[in-house]
Amino acid sequence: MKATKFIAAAAVLIAAGSAFAADAPAANAAVTAAATSVAGPGIAATSLNVPAVTITASGTRSRAEVRAEAIQFVKNYKTPLALQLEQYKN
Repeated sequence: MKATKFIAAAAVLIAAGSAFAADAPAANAAVTAAATSVAGPGIAATSLNVPAVTITASGTRSRAEVRAEAIQFVKNYKTPLALQLEQYKN
């Protein structure tokens, strides 16, 4: 008797989970449509309070330049614990 109740409960949970999962894409589409209608489809990034990011072409930096930058980063890297201890000293 207990096993049949467990199987019935599991079936209900699986059915409910799949029903909610089916609603998710429609809800996301509705939120996206609402955000687009509020913000406007032609909004420019310059009017947002977001820093601009410029991505250069992948072939503009040589491997040696990237390696030198990585080496410099590792030489100057401090762990978060080291930064906290340094702040406590001052």
